[in-house]
Amino acid sequence: MVSRFGNIHAFYQSLELTSHLPEVIACGEDLELASGERFQPAEGFIYFLRQGQVTLAVDDEQNLLGIVIENMPLGLLEHYCPSARFFYRCQENCRFSKIAASDFERIFYHSSPQYTKELTTILVYMGIFVLDVSNERGNLSGFQTIKSMLFRYLYRREIDTGKRESLSAFIIKRTNLSRSYVYQVLAALKEGGYITVKKGQLISIDRKIPEKF
Repeated sequence: MVSRFGNIHAFYQSLELTSHLPEVIACGEDLELASGERFQPAEGFIYFLRQGQVTLAVDDEQNLLGIVIENMPLGLLEHYCPSARFFYRCQENCRFSKIAASDFERIFYHSSPQYTKELTTILVYMGIFVLDVSNERGNLSGFQTIKSMLFRYLYRREIDTGKRESLSAFIIKRTNLSRSYVYQVLAALKEGGYITVKKGQLISIDRKIPEKF
């Protein structure tokens, strides 16, 4: 069973969107940050994550949106909207290519229609993922949000091998749900035989989860 996010992300990963990378690397500067370090884009520069994983939060570092998707140009949002506040943190050792905004515009706006198409596709999927998160956290009931997050957790666990974040922490960090409510729902689902949880991590969804709690 895969979440809607999982289906969309899997299709996104199947797309060829990296033919621009040699151009970026050729004019870029390498930047390396250690796991746990905060990443802050410098004014006038755009960054491409080439190795590692970065989280993205909006307005407040506790308001976690999720993991930065592959090929997302970091610093681009801030470049065109300086009043926007985003927070990035490395979840593992990360390596970036840092390029000047003028080089970014040259590569993607004036160099090749293929590069422009790749950038457009990346931006479209950025929007799709944000809308999916907004619907998941704003339009669903608390129980339905947790239900959706179960599938998202399993998908993340599948693609992020080696990550050890607990299920409860995963949900609490990404929603406005109270800790007590999340614990209550997860305990009931586990007791009812709907999910298998070991050492705080979701192992499997074993039965169809009801629509209401």
